[in-house]
Amino acid sequence: MPAHTANINSRNSAVPPPSGAGFYLSPRTWLLPILVLLLVGGTGTALYIGGLGNPAGHLDHFPIAVVNQDQGTDTPDGGRENLGQTITDQMQQGFSSSDKIDLRVLSWDEAQDQMGKGEVHGTVLIPESFSADALALVSGSLSADAVSRPTVTVYSNPLAGPLASSLATNAIDPALEQANKGLGEQLTASAQEAQSQARTELQSQLERLGTQLPAQLEQQVTPKIGGTSADLLADPIAVTTSVYSPPPDGAALGMGAFFYSVLLMVVGLSGSVALHFLLDSRLGVAPIELGPRFVLGPQRRPARWLTFLVKWGIVVVGALPTAGLMMWVASAVGMPIPHGGWFFLTTWLSIVTVSAVTFALIALFGSAGMILSLIYVVFMGLPSATGVVPLEALPPFFRAIAPAEPLYQMTMANRAVLYFDADASAGVQSGIIGMLIILLIAVVVALAASVVYDRILGNRGLRLASAAAGS
Repeated sequence: MPAHTANINSRNSAVPPPSGAGFYLSPRTWLLPILVLLLVGGTGTALYIGGLGNPAGHLDHFPIAVVNQDQGTDTPDGGRENLGQTITDQMQQGFSSSDKIDLRVLSWDEAQDQMGKGEVHGTVLIPESFSADALALVSGSLSADAVSRPTVTVYSNPLAGPLASSLATNAIDPALEQANKGLGEQLTASAQEAQSQARTELQSQLERLGTQLPAQLEQQVTPKIGGTSADLLADPIAVTTSVYSPPPDGAALGMGAFFYSVLLMVVGLSGSVALHFLLDSRLGVAPIELGPRFVLGPQRRPARWLTFLVKWGIVVVGALPTAGLMMWVASAVGMPIPHGGWFFLTTWLSIVTVSAVTFALIALFGSAGMILSLIYVVFMGLPSATGVVPLEALPPFFRAIAPAEPLYQMTMANRAVLYFDADASAGVQSGIIGMLIILLIAVVVALAASVVYDRILGNRGLRLASAAAGS
């Protein structure tokens, strides 16, 4: 009989065999697994659905920009009118009533820079000729001159998140509708005043000439606002929508970076759990079944800190070719990958960070650490990753924990590399630093706890096992 098989039998002989069907019918056999299932299901639903279920209801300082390029125009009374500034002021006043929207009044260059980094989710652009086109509607309504409606362009930013673009549009549309209504009332009043003045001037000229036209003829020659002109004056602004920077092919409409980060999270988490079982089997700590094989190596009791470093070290090394393979496959199936060097770094670091957190929780809590990894890395990480719902539309709890979540830092870094030209201020720098901080904390906590556990219980419970053998 092999030595390690004899070792298994000697250890198992100290444990009484299960008492037939009674073991399987015992509440102790069923209760804990059911409680674990309830914990995972309930916690996952509360975190995932609770975090992503109502983004519009959790808006907090959601960033939108307004750019007023309107040059203004002269008015008939000799004054100067800038209707673009009026609309900007109205939007500022409207959004200032709550903290939901962070309206940023920017220049076009500033707006482009912030949209190019994913810092703004939508931009309202008021063109230079806005006031001139608007006031031309007044004179055009009293004549046969051709006029064009004043135009406002709303730019969405899907690379910062498709849902973020939708939320931005939903916030901008009511503001522009209100501005359109107010401007329509102003232009209609101006046109009516101009019509009244034109009628008064005509009557004055006729009186000076000593001429009086028949009422029917006077109505025909007096400027008046027709039905079409009245409708145009009441609804003057033409709003056009445009995508600032369309997602490239293969970018999953701007969500490709998030999907890829989720994939890295799955690889890091599941790979670490699989490696944990495989190595523990090799160390003789816990058996593993591979098909029909029941495998348990000779019993070794290395220090917990050494076991942690060996497991994580294997991932650190193995993640290098894994990152290269994942990038090659992603490129082969159509995913655009600019800045390959940076993307290799963020891919490798993402796997290594998730692995460090997973092994740290296992080192702290044993097998329960795998469930806690699922809750912390997946259930808490997915809502706070900003891949689906932007950070400014999450409940306060998820906004608070996002910086401590690996998936958030991974998504920020990968998105900046893929879509924002690897700009350090767009998320590459903060994402890499964030992952390094999480990784460092996980390693330090795991090593410290491992040393304490070994001093109390001996290497992998050696003192407990010795005490049990002595009794």
